Amino acid sequence: MSLKITTNPTSNEINEIYEGLLTHNLNYIQMEQYTPLAVFKEENGQKIGGITGDILGNWLRIRYLWVDKAHRGQNIGTTLLQTMENTAKEKGAKYAEVDTFSFQALPFYQKQGFEIFGTLENYPISDKKYYLRKTL
Repeated sequence: MSLKITTNPTSNEINEIYEGLLTHNLNYIQMEQYTPLAVFKEENGQKIGGITGDILGNWLRIRYLWVDKAHRGQNIGTTLLQTMENTAKEKGAKYAEVDTFSFQALPFYQKQGFEIFGTLENYPISDKKYYLRKTL
């Protein structure tokens, strides 16, 4: 038995760990409870925004929300988020969760009805990371 330390793990090494954890988790969570979900906004065949996440049981987990800088301030983020939430509700989700940095979108999510339930101070160095949730 040995330890391998690396700051450059391969995708195969990462996948081995993921698969091991997934195998364990499947004793408690059925894959039928998991649904990937994404909504994209396109203009002339180019993505100008999108939101990705998944539904796990009763929860919508928002992973990434992005709107191209040139298109911000046009309610695209709100439309993407509301579309994702509505789709998740149709698929049985009752709650939503997201995390964001202090330099990202905290006021946006709060305006959409999310509430902070946890904060990491000095993350990654001098900012904050917020964990938010809401009832759909």
